[in-house]
Amino acid sequence: MLSELKGVISALPTPFDNAQQVDTDSLKKLVRFNIEQGIDGLYVGGSTGEAFLQNVSEREKVLETVAEEANGKVNLIAHVGAISTHDSLILARSAAKYGFNAISAVTPFYYPFSFDEHYTHYQTIINGSDGLPMVVYNIPALSGVKLSMEQINMLITLPSVHGLKQTSGDLFQMEQIRRQHPDLVLYNGYDEIFASGIIAGADGGIGSTYNIMGWRYKKILSAIESGDILTARQVQSECNKVIDTLIKTGVLAGMKVLLNYMGIINTPVCRKPFSPVHQKYLPELYQLAQHLMAEKYNC
Repeated sequence: MLSELKGVISALPTPFDNAQQVDTDSLKKLVRFNIEQGIDGLYVGGSTGEAFLQNVSEREKVLETVAEEANGKVNLIAHVGAISTHDSLILARSAAKYGFNAISAVTPFYYPFSFDEHYTHYQTIINGSDGLPMVVYNIPALSGVKLSMEQINMLITLPSVHGLKQTSGDLFQMEQIRRQHPDLVLYNGYDEIFASGIIAGADGGIGSTYNIMGWRYKKILSAIESGDILTARQVQSECNKVIDTLIKTGVLAGMKVLLNYMGIINTPVCRKPFSPVHQKYLPELYQLAQHLMAEKYNC
């Protein structure tokens, strides 16, 4: 059941080598590092994974590599979203083949698709995914698709939809979704409001910075579950200091520099047109990486 996938789920980056090809050795190390952190699951091939800068074959290879390395030690959600329904179906079938626990898909973007077209897109993926549960991925700031509450209700009541990744700052809508769908697995998307999202009703979160400090988000979740809101707020503030730095350096590029300095990935490369982090930020990121690793091993 998808209910087993509640908790802190890392949105996995895709490491690349200096030729901008997928670095499977680093990807395996990153999977192991997340498992060592006690992460509850991995969300593979999403925005953080630079999925939309990869072709379908590369995305399938990432799914295969992660599944082999995880080897049943952690739950896996495959993001199969694409503008093309055909491409999403290929990825969904691969996710089933490699033993993923669930699939997820962002709303098709760029073209001004109607809601009926979005609805049919999800229906088609679900029907072709060998029965895997679906997590709808709502990220209006990047997809450009602003779903109404009525439209969200229609999507999450499709057969086989068991979860929603709600990457939105609209905490009122988060609470509405929780209230109207008490059995839905609801994920907070924005790392900087993780604690607020949990209080508003989310069962957990799917986020980028869990890769570098997942133990902090586990601590926030545990604190809220035990009623210790002060600790949750304090730890969220510590997370947000890191996020402040990443916003300044470029989130994906900065996070890869941290993972490189932490010894997790071989090179801090993002695919073009992403630019590398400006050299002036590297000393700050190096110090932050040392601090995070020291904190992890003192937890």
